Amino acid sequence: WRRFQSMPIYALEDQNERQRMLKYTPEHMHCHATMWGPVTAPNTGFVAFQDIRSRQSGFRICASGVLLEIDHTSKVVKKLKLVGEPYKIFKNTCFIKN
Repeated sequence: WRRFQSMPIYALEDQNERQRMLKYTPEHMHCHATMWGPVTAPNTGFVAFQDIRSRQSGFRICASGVLLEIDHTSKVVKKLKLVGEPYKIFKNTCFIKN
């Protein structure tokens, strides 16, 4: 048994095979969780708990799953929403005013 504390980054894979970051885990759907932890073999099961305190009588499982791969080069992209007006537009680049 191994026990460690980590903050996962949740993501879904889109059509372009990119890992898009999620703010919250989707309800009744699968998603990827990227996190740092000790080296463990793929296909190893895991269980995640929200919070375990000594003064709490019970605990609640918030996630369970299987390790898919060990990859230190995983890339998760975040969708960026800007508010303002574009004033210089190039091919794939735009400068936003305000």
